[in-house]
Amino acid sequence: MQQKLSLFQQSLLDEAHALVASNVPEHDYKMMSHVLAEMRKGLEVFQPYQAWRKVSVFGSARIKEHHAQYQQAKACGKALKEAGFMVITGGGPGMMQAANEGAGRDASFGIGINLPMEQQLNPIVHESPRSFECKYFFTRKFFFLKESDAVILTAGGFGTFDEGFELLTLLQTGRNPPIPVVMLEAPGDDFWGPFLKSWVRRLIDNGLISHEDTQLIYHTDDVHKAVQHIEKYYTNYHSFRYVGKYVLLRINNPISDMALERLNAEFSDVLHQSKIEQVFAWPENDDACYAHYPRLRMKLKHHRMNVLPLLIQRMNALYIQEHQ
Repeated sequence: MQQKLSLFQQSLLDEAHALVASNVPEHDYKMMSHVLAEMRKGLEVFQPYQAWRKVSVFGSARIKEHHAQYQQAKACGKALKEAGFMVITGGGPGMMQAANEGAGRDASFGIGINLPMEQQLNPIVHESPRSFECKYFFTRKFFFLKESDAVILTAGGFGTFDEGFELLTLLQTGRNPPIPVVMLEAPGDDFWGPFLKSWVRRLIDNGLISHEDTQLIYHTDDVHKAVQHIEKYYTNYHSFRYVGKYVLLRINNPISDMALERLNAEFSDVLHQSKIEQVFAWPENDDACYAHYPRLRMKLKHHRMNVLPLLIQRMNALYIQEHQ
């Protein structure tokens, strides 16, 4: 007896049939075949580890082992593992290998990229069941962000800046679930300082970003403060989804009426026509694994999605104050 397909399984098949029936060049079929294969592979690799929180560490492939930046990334990977996180990198040498070394093989993922100049997966993730390679940067970046509960940006070049800017854009516009972003450098190195003190300030002064956008970033040269920042972000916040026009923040434990009143007072300027509400078992079609979580439901002004990290951190702080 043929298994009945879900709505989304059928939709996927319908789109595939429509694509095959369309009149596009053969090389486009080849491209889409590669894309679908990479997506399938990535989903298979990460599926057994959905219960673990993960942190993506981005950084240069060119930094050598003797450099202080390398040692800082290695220490960061170790601290993340000790805090219960798994570590995702691009699987290459340099800062990627450093973070994987610190986390160890069993707590590491590596998402490699096929480049014209050969770059193999580093020894930590090579032939690991938690590694795979992509042909396309966009599928690779998709999995970095889909699977990450936080991102740490270490010293890097164009690739690191590309990954960082794309993430900040997605957070600013609400197209990525709110997650902590850490700019980490080695003590005394000041790699990110000029960017934050010069370019970001100019973007604000010219009205190209808002002051709240800077709150998307946490800047430090202390590994333990970086990890603590990520841990604190998930004190009571659990996860995020959209339901129609509503933003839904799943939380680990209910917040008090007083805390809810404070949130509504402090964030009233970013709400659209309604208040932040605490709801339970809503919506009915939420995944069963999330059914027991309380939720904060709200309608945010579409251009104020960048305040979500601030709202989450404030909610966490109010929860901590009441339970100390």
